Amino acid sequence: MFPAVLTLLLLLGTPDDPVGTGADDRPAPGESQPAYPIPGLAREDLAGIVPAALPLGERLVFRATVEWKGAHVLVGHFELAAWTDSASRKILHGRGKGERFGYELDQRIVSVLETNGIRPVSFHNTQRGSEHHTKKLIFEDDKIHYYKQTHCREEQCKKEEHLISEVAWKGPIPWGTKKTHCYEKECKNPQHEIWFKRETHQVDEPFVDLLTAIYVARTATFDPDGDPLIIPVVNDDSRWFVIVQPLSRQKLKVEEGEYDSIELSLTPVSSDGDEKKRFKGLFGIHGTLRVWIDPLTGKPLLIKGTLPISILNLEARIELISSGDAGVVETRHAARAKRSTDFSREGSL
Repeated sequence: MFPAVLTLLLLLGTPDDPVGTGADDRPAPGESQPAYPIPGLAREDLAGIVPAALPLGERLVFRATVEWKGAHVLVGHFELAAWTDSASRKILHGRGKGERFGYELDQRIVSVLETNGIRPVSFHNTQRGSEHHTKKLIFEDDKIHYYKQTHCREEQCKKEEHLISEVAWKGPIPWGTKKTHCYEKECKNPQHEIWFKRETHQVDEPFVDLLTAIYVARTATFDPDGDPLIIPVVNDDSRWFVIVQPLSRQKLKVEEGEYDSIELSLTPVSSDGDEKKRFKGLFGIHGTLRVWIDPLTGKPLLIKGTLPISILNLEARIELISSGDAGVVETRHAARAKRSTDFSREGSL
């Protein structure tokens, strides 16, 4: 349910005003929470993720809209799924896809958890469309390594997959072709990219990636006195404490069904106390988010936040439209993994 991961799910579709849920649109309360300091955290302070608590086999589909000139404009869809693979590891999968306002997005995020489901092993984030990046986090006991794929710039590189054909010249006369290394950073050919380590986080607290944080929050039990849950989150080269504060209970109707929901606010705070840092979650949502969840299953029903587009700050709305079986997502993921393995065997990755 950690909504930065559920949020812009960008962009697909036509102008539409599909909704009217039972949620009110009052300004988000609780935004004046103290930014720092955050109390120290021990591992036992983190909401426990246990295999029985993970909604394995579940697939959720969300519709993303933004408010534009008095209408809700459909901008994309987001899919969230979880299952156990053949090695008994827990796989968490998210994908957002769409196109609107001249921006195109196809983003896939995958977290792999240990077989006991308690801690992440790796997190991969691949984005294509208007922006192109491939990133990953590798988790160790007291370290988290952040890597990013970047176009190869090695002068002595001889990898065949990094070579391109180029016209050979004899003076002003073209004289066949020759193989030369591609140094065009914007070529967007993933075969020309190699992994670079960008950051190593030294951590004492149980930091998790953005996608795993969804499932941490889903297993949490909120105290009756309204005390917040604090989730340590690593986002590429920065670390954050996400303060999850319960606000109210209310009836909520979304396309998928009607629920007695709990409204939460999620406020990211820089772990180093730097109030000038600006949190940017997956798919582009910024700052504090409001989330309505089903208290029985913890699944997110509705998410609202601010989405910057050009010079505008638009209100984004992410609504649950269906829930079902994760089998179709698992099959697609396995096929994609096989293609990647085949490419690797051919030496192209």
